[in-house]
Amino acid sequence: MTIRARLAATVVANIAITVALFATLSIVALDRALRSSFHARLETTAQAIAATVDYHDGKIEADQSDLRKLANIRGTPFAVYDVSGRHVAGDEPPAPAQQHGLGFARVPMYRGGVVGSVVVWQSNLWIGDFDRDAAIVSLLVGLLLIGFGVVLSRRVVATALAPLQRIASLAEQIEGRDLSRRLHADGTDEVGRLCASFDRMLDRLQAAFDRERRFVADASHEFRAPLAVLHAETELALRRERDPGAYRAALRSIARETARLEELVEELLAAARTEVDALLQQTLDAADLARHVGERVAPAAAVRGIAVEIEAISPAPAQANRATVERALLAIVHNAIAFARESGCVRLRVDRSSDAVSIEVADDGPGFTAAGLEHATERFWRGDSARPRGGT
Repeated sequence: MTIRARLAATVVANIAITVALFATLSIVALDRALRSSFHARLETTAQAIAATVDYHDGKIEADQSDLRKLANIRGTPFAVYDVSGRHVAGDEPPAPAQQHGLGFARVPMYRGGVVGSVVVWQSNLWIGDFDRDAAIVSLLVGLLLIGFGVVLSRRVVATALAPLQRIASLAEQIEGRDLSRRLHADGTDEVGRLCASFDRMLDRLQAAFDRERRFVADASHEFRAPLAVLHAETELALRRERDPGAYRAALRSIARETARLEELVEELLAAARTEVDALLQQTLDAADLARHVGERVAPAAAVRGIAVEIEAISPAPAQANRATVERALLAIVHNAIAFARESGCVRLRVDRSSDAVSIEVADDGPGFTAAGLEHATERFWRGDSARPRGGT
């Protein structure tokens, strides 16, 4: 059964149960109220008749005309009994076989003590008829409400689940090469937030896929150049006999391109290991790490006449993966050296607070563009394509 059908069935079942409980409780309450009122009316009639009966010299004296008028006014048959239980006035009581559907009320007659009693009776079948009619009306109203609930619940459920249907349809249509479609739900309820979360998930997936496509394109480009050189050098070396010097030159070229391929593979493996290595943390001294990175980049900085300054006070303990942080710092510092002005300066500054350690790399070059700052921390992102390429 679908969610739509289950929700509609739940709503209809709740309506049916509510209607049934309300109708049952209402009919029971009305039945009790009617029977209580009926019995109270009989008792009132019996008390009025008992007050009309006279008692003289130990005998009950009843004016039959007065009693009959009183009973006729109330439409209730009655019987008067003396203290011994002998019938002395009124109607003959019905036989036990005829008492079905009759309600009785007996009240004593007091004249300084109990001198007799009055019994009145009346049919109470109309109460059962009323209960049956009320049950039929309740059933009809309940069926009408259930029918209305079915229609309303289907519309409400269809409206509530429409975004989920769009999510399912969109998920079926989305392919790895196209993640541009979105739900664009503007609701603030739970379904609206779900749609917004789904759109944000698609944004992240699209961004990840775009980064991976750029990375594959960049890696393919980087691999193509050394492979082309290897292929050309090998073909030229095998095309005709050459002197040993030419062979050595070809082998040196092949060795350089092989080293470049090996460097590219190492960079790709390092990028792939970054997330795994980051989980393996240890205690390190960030100041010592900054000084170590400065020593490693010193030769490259000297080629451009750039000074590398370290501002760090030991110790600066931190919990991190040393290899991962070192690779990140090397990439940033190499970038700073590449784009700093000639004979400029690159500074590494380590700052320590109560709960964190920060490492700042600053240079006097042109810096990032506004657009570049939005993507600078994304994996495999590159800036100006016209600038020299290198690294991942």
